[in-house]
Formats: sequence, C-alpha cells, structure tokens
Amino acid sequence: MDTLHDQAIPDDQAELVFFRILQNPVDEDPAEHYRWLHENAPVFCTETGMVVLSRYADVDAALRDRRLGRGEESVQHLTNLPPDLLEPVMARWKRTMVFANPPLHTRMRRPIASAFTPYHVEQLRKTVRDTARRLLEGLADRPGGDFVRTVASPLGSAVVGDMLGVPERDRAELARLSPESMKVFDPLTAADDLPAAAAAEIRMADYFAELLAERRREPRDDMLTRLAAAASDGTLEEVEVVAASANLMNAGSDTAVNLMSNSMAILLSHPDQLALLREDPGRIPRAVEELARLDPPLNLNPRTALTPCTVAGVELTAGQIVIGIQGAANRDPERFTDPDRVDVTRDEGPSLSFGGGVHFCLGAHLGRLVLAELLACLVTDFSAVEPAGPARRRPGHNLRGLSHLPVNLRR
Repeated sequence: MDTLHDQAIPDDQAELVFFRILQNPVDEDPAEHYRWLHENAPVFCTETGMVVLSRYADVDAALRDRRLGRGEESVQHLTNLPPDLLEPVMARWKRTMVFANPPLHTRMRRPIASAFTPYHVEQLRKTVRDTARRLLEGLADRPGGDFVRTVASPLGSAVVGDMLGVPERDRAELARLSPESMKVFDPLTAADDLPAAAAAEIRMADYFAELLAERRREPRDDMLTRLAAAASDGTLEEVEVVAASANLMNAGSDTAVNLMSNSMAILLSHPDQLALLREDPGRIPRAVEELARLDPPLNLNPRTALTPCTVAGVELTAGQIVIGIQGAANRDPERFTDPDRVDVTRDEGPSLSFGGGVHFCLGAHLGRLVLAELLACLVTDFSAVEPAGPARRRPGHNLRGLSHLPVNLRR
C-alpha cells in the first residue's frame, strides 16, 4: 500500500494527464483522463508543488475545509501587465467575493445572497419560461440555427440582466465582453492575450460604475438599486458593488450559457434520454442534476492553504495550492454508479458542479431553474430537436462550453 508520503510525490505521468485536462482540447472528451486519474493517481503533486485531487470525497472535503481558501492562485500570472491595466484589476480582485475569504467574504456575500434564495428565485420562474419559449420560437424559424447564439446566450443575459437592472440595449455588448474579461483570472491565459482580457474587465467595471451612479440618481426596483443602497449605508464598498455586479453578469452571460449549451449537446447525442423527458417532464429536476454533473461549466476549483494542514493525506505548507478537478469528481465511480453513462433518471445526490463550502455557487438555484424551464419548454412546446451539424467547443482551460451548436427545432 502507498504511504501518504508516496501519494504526495511528483508523478510525471499524472502531471501529463492533468495538463492535458488543462489544455482542454476542443475535439477531446476528458472522461478518459478522469478515469486514468481515478485508477492511477487520485492524489498527486505536480513538479511545482500543486496538489491535484480527482476523487469526489477529496474534492468535496477540500472545498469545505476552512483551512483552505482563496489566495493569489488566480492572479499570479498578471504581474507583467502594464500598471494602467494591472492596478484597477487588482484593486477589484481584492474586493471580489469570489476570491475573498471569511470574514470579508461573509460580509460581502450576505446582502447579495438575499436575491438568490429559493423563494426569490422561484418568483422568476414564469419570466424565465416566457423568455425561453420566445427564444426557442425564434430558433424554430431558423433551420440549422445556432442554439448558443439564438437561445442560450440571450436567455442567460436576460435573466441576470433583468435581476440587476441592465438595460436590454446593453446586454449584447456585455455578453461579448464577458468571456474575454473572465480570461483575466485564468492562470493559463497566454501572456499576449492578457492585455485585451484586462481591458475587457475594466470596460465591464466602468460600465457598472456608471450604471450604479445612475441608480443612485434614479432608483428602480432592481438589484443594482438595492446594492447601491448597501454601498450608501456602508454595508458594502462601492468597488465591491461594481465587482459583484460584473461577476453576476459574467455568470449569466458565460457560465449559465455553458451549462445550457453543454446540456443541450448531451441530449442531442442521447436522443433516448430526451425521449424520457418528453414522456415525463416530471423527470426534468433530476435531468438538470445529471446534465450538470456530466459536463460542468467550471472544471477546476483551486484553493490555497491558509495555514499548514493535511488534505487528502498530504501535508501542506501555507501558500501551497490545491486544485480540485470538479469534472473528475463528478465521474468518480466510488460516488456515482457507471459514472460515464447518461441517465436523466439518476438519483444519487448532487454533484460538485456548483462547488461547495463557503464559495458554493450563489446562483445555483437560479442556474437550475433556468435549465429546467428551458428543458420544459423544449419537450412540451416543440415536437422534435435534432443536431444540424457538428458542434464547436470553445477553447479555454477551466471553462467548458460551446461556441456553436447548430440544431433543427420543430414545433
């Protein structure tokens, strides 16, 4: 049996497999790499000292471990940016809920989380259903139309845009900026691409700073107005409101779009599972969990050791990085029966697609509702949907999504 020390030594073959996952080739399914890690190196150290986890139990425990938090693992690669780009990005990063630890994280999350309770999200159901139906109607008029551009992207932007109070005329531009701006926090973004990514992040922040000022002058019944009030009474700092608004828009314009597009691609390649949903739409809640499990929008979830500690049998020093591969954890055969099989009736509990611990995805309830209502419209209001050509997966390292998904949708 391997000792704990043996499990932590650098493993050249495991590192090659891990970096293949990081490269995320657009024409490759990472499932075989997940299987290799489960069987050969579920816990290992890279040459640089990062600890990589792929088992469900280990990744879940790491996400919940308060000794692990957010450090500078997401911004170490930005040091070569010119000061006019680096300084504003870093100023917001330090006040961004996604990258903060308690107690700062707790203070920032509380006023924002109130809009994402199951009760408040449920109030959006009819609006989401109506919007999904309208967008699908438009796709039905375009044989061979692109599901990503015609349905998923405008639906994600509309839902979060409505919540925040973003004018409809501005949403397409924000949806364009969002994927570019999120590259700032991807450590594998090429150095030559970082200036454009930072400029996109700054443009989004400037936009929300201007909209925040407008809501102070003319309050409305929207989330940004409520966040403006929180900034005015000192609950939040203005930079925190701006960063939170941009992050929420990113979630709608990018992460939610990936969830919808990945799910549709799975169903198109497994028409028997789509038929099960048509036969009984009551299966949709379980289907949402299964589709999110199989191809999560975020594949990796890094943490930094805030203090010396032991994780998955490995002794860590403060500052050492731990990377949980959520996609692999979701395919762990010790957690899910026949984990590579698509089964929309599966009932084996939640996956880790929405993270865990204090950084559990704020929009998890909303993401599930949007996908559920989209699927409900698809199987009850339309007679058939079929692929109309090859899908194109978007390039990236942590984000998994599609740039093009042509379909034929029939009423």
